[in-house]
Amino acid sequence: MPEDALTVCVLGSGSSGNCTAIAGPSGIVLIDCGFSPRETRRRMESVGLAPADVRAVVLTHPDGDHLHDGWKRTLGGLTGPRLLVRARHAPAVLAMGWHRSWIDEYDGAFTLAGIAWDSFPMPHDDLGSTALRARVGTRVAAHATDCGRETRGLAEFLAGADVLCLESNYDPAMQLASGRPQRLQDRIMGGNGHLSNEQALAIATRVHRSHPLSSVVLVHLSRQCNCPRLVGRLWAGAEPTLHARMQVSAQDRPSSPVHAVPRAEHATLFDG
Repeated sequence: MPEDALTVCVLGSGSSGNCTAIAGPSGIVLIDCGFSPRETRRRMESVGLAPADVRAVVLTHPDGDHLHDGWKRTLGGLTGPRLLVRARHAPAVLAMGWHRSWIDEYDGAFTLAGIAWDSFPMPHDDLGSTALRARVGTRVAAHATDCGRETRGLAEFLAGADVLCLESNYDPAMQLASGRPQRLQDRIMGGNGHLSNEQALAIATRVHRSHPLSSVVLVHLSRQCNCPRLVGRLWAGAEPTLHARMQVSAQDRPSSPVHAVPRAEHATLFDG
């Protein structure tokens, strides 16, 4: 494997848990840890990733499906992996019973496992969520879930990625016909909840046209208000080239690992 390799595997994504493994030159970083340590280990081993190589967990936001309580017994200590949280999320994480000594705060850029990371805030519920870009040399991957809506600068932040993990939470018609409480529907579709299939496709298309993507992994699909076949038909009809490079993650099993390829150039306004 090249020394500058960058591999992405969504270990599972949905309302019952979210976790994505990013393997770089010096180990593995987990984006979110929404499954128990035992289940995360099982899924990693099933795709050939070594749990012992995990160096840290980077939290997008402190919802329960992104931060499983079982990790309180695994993270921290003098030699254990660290939990990185955005500064504005730290009080909420501490209130959930996590020890301050286990937590490192981040805002903006940082480096983990030989990977250069950038972060971008997104409007999800009261505390917001975080999009992330991971770069090793000219290999770039990006991850954005629980986005709320496409805010100014999001597509530019994701641009330059070769691999894109992007939320595609709901189909509007299915959401409206779901029988869910109106308050919940308003939260999801009101601009501070989740991206619809059409919104996700529009963002991915803009990113792809600015710098072609080789892989797209759609994450956080609603089991009640979405359907992978419906998503596939939407992408195949609107963007067949992207559809051929897209896979839909599942709640109960890992996606196929994808490898970011080196780019001749990948600069965006966030590189410097």
